[in-house]
Amino acid sequence: MYRGDSRDRRGYTGRMNEEDLFGKFRPSKSYEAAYRAKADERGRVDEKTALDLVRKHTLQDPLNPEQPFARQLYLNLMKAMGIENDKNRKLKFYNAVKTPADHLWGIDGWFEYIDDDGQRVIVTMDATINPNKDEWKADVIIPEVADQSESESRFFEDAKTYAAEVMRQFEIKLNTKDERLREAA
Repeated sequence: MYRGDSRDRRGYTGRMNEEDLFGKFRPSKSYEAAYRAKADERGRVDEKTALDLVRKHTLQDPLNPEQPFARQLYLNLMKAMGIENDKNRKLKFYNAVKTPADHLWGIDGWFEYIDDDGQRVIVTMDATINPNKDEWKADVIIPEVADQSESESRFFEDAKTYAAEVMRQFEIKLNTKDERLREAA
């Protein structure tokens, strides 16, 4: 999603792309202290802890993504899962842009689903505008997508395409017995 004149992309950074797609993480007041309490002497935390910190200290509603692209992904996933009227709140979106999950683990955001057994299944995402990026840690890589104001039909098509990829990852993880992919909710 590019902000500005489509003929000149100078100055549009990967961070801007991440924020356009997923937003800016807004932490609670207790986030910094919780992070410092969990971090090692170099300021690092493991992946699970990084995700837990975001999950527990976000001021954003995981049931209502703020950014248009994240919201459209969410709506497409709910439809694909057949949970449009999700009264049990099984599907959630978390934004991790500019958090240790992003810096240390390459996770800009993630969807999580609580399955019928109460297990949390997570599909991570990384947004990138680097056409040469050939290594990543996230489950789904999302390159620059169409800006809704410039091409609404392409914007919705891009959201549908990446929601299908997230759904494919959920299906893989829901059908596996690999405990690394699931954790108790």
